[in-house]
Amino acid sequence: MKIQVQANETTERYKDPTRWQNSTLRYAPPETFPPFLAKELGRAAIMRVWITLDEYWDYHTDTYYPDYEIGKARYPLSELHYPYDWGKIVPAPSETRYRGFLTSHAENAEELMLNVRRLEREVSDGIITYEQYEHVFEQAVEYCKFLAPNIRYIECCNEVDIKSFGNLNGEEYVKIYACACRAIARLNEKHRYPMPLQIGGYAAAEPLARFDLVQDILEGIRNANLPIDFYSYHIYDIPTSSALIRHGKTDLATLGCVEKLRVIIQNHKDLITRLGLPERPVFLNELGRARATGVDGDALLNAAGMLTYLNAFSDKDFEGVYPFPWCTFHNPGLQISYTQYLLKEDGSYIATPNGIAIRLLHELKGDRLACKVTETEGRDGAYRALAVKDGEEIDLLCVNPISDTVPCEIKIEGLINGTYRIDAYHCTETINNCVTGTGDGSFALTKTKETTVTNGTLKHQIPLENNHFVLFRIKRADEA
Repeated sequence: MKIQVQANETTERYKDPTRWQNSTLRYAPPETFPPFLAKELGRAAIMRVWITLDEYWDYHTDTYYPDYEIGKARYPLSELHYPYDWGKIVPAPSETRYRGFLTSHAENAEELMLNVRRLEREVSDGIITYEQYEHVFEQAVEYCKFLAPNIRYIECCNEVDIKSFGNLNGEEYVKIYACACRAIARLNEKHRYPMPLQIGGYAAAEPLARFDLVQDILEGIRNANLPIDFYSYHIYDIPTSSALIRHGKTDLATLGCVEKLRVIIQNHKDLITRLGLPERPVFLNELGRARATGVDGDALLNAAGMLTYLNAFSDKDFEGVYPFPWCTFHNPGLQISYTQYLLKEDGSYIATPNGIAIRLLHELKGDRLACKVTETEGRDGAYRALAVKDGEEIDLLCVNPISDTVPCEIKIEGLINGTYRIDAYHCTETINNCVTGTGDGSFALTKTKETTVTNGTLKHQIPLENNHFVLFRIKRADEA
């Protein structure tokens, strides 16, 4: 892999791609986590939060539980009409209750997106009526908006195209979405919120493999003349490739992470143009590379892929598209592949490779430099390096998102001749990796080297291991 940087050629101001974040109810963090995260990454522009309707309301007894114990089932799995993902839910050791979960996230974000989910199969199968569902949906959102006035976006359902979240067809979803639209319209009219509620969805899990369902749903929304204030899609690269192969779309399966994203967005643009639907923000509000696993090595694999993803969002093709990496905090036994922070026994938090990758991108500042990557193996080669200049310091991020070690040759041109110091911060299977190696999550300095620049060019060579990423901080030795 060869990386060429022009130190005197800026392309644009660096834009932080980490300001959109995700929480989870499947392993709720302690109330101390959102303020910690805000110190690490700044207040989220949008934090995605949740309410699960079957935990908020028990349709068997018509009882509401506004401050419910998150993740604690009231009935055995065998007695549920539909199991959803209850088989994989583990109550968090923090024992966080719902009110604390919502308010702690609200206090540490500019705006919230509230995903309202579950009861999709009960209403579709006639166990509860659509009128009941609409009433409960309205009650839940009104309650959450009272607790967290900075809720702006209401996302109706989550990944209903997969079995564990309802397995709905397009007609079933549109009927539920219509209930949500009526509920939100009434709440906005009733309360005249300073920050009015907006409605959208549907958090499609497989927008490439099952684009027919995306079309059915958006056509249904158009035909019913329902409002839609934002669109949301998810992509996890490795599971997406498997789904595409199952559906016979092998040409799409061979694309890289970023190219799959590009196809999703182009398909979306073409579809809303054809249907005459409004242009609205597109939230890629779950984003990852790996599968959902408890396999320790998948943390680094996912982190390397996330760096190429988030680097790509500077492209003009992704204007109006916002990335939400999954996930700030999760059950490590179920999703160490995605979680960014772990809870230690003493109550403190430590960053995994995912957390280090996100914080690294957040901390960069300055102007992007012209940066060209060539001679790479695999896909998404152009997004394996990022150079940013702040004053006289150059930060160069390099990532090798493949399973083999590759030689990396770096050339930075346009420098003043003299002695420079290169500080290297590595994250590998063994370095700065609290999951499979050593490290305290701080992304500590690994190595320092001095080198002489002649003819305005700095040259540096280094092998990059599998899924290895490294930040080089480069400046004049007499200024370091």
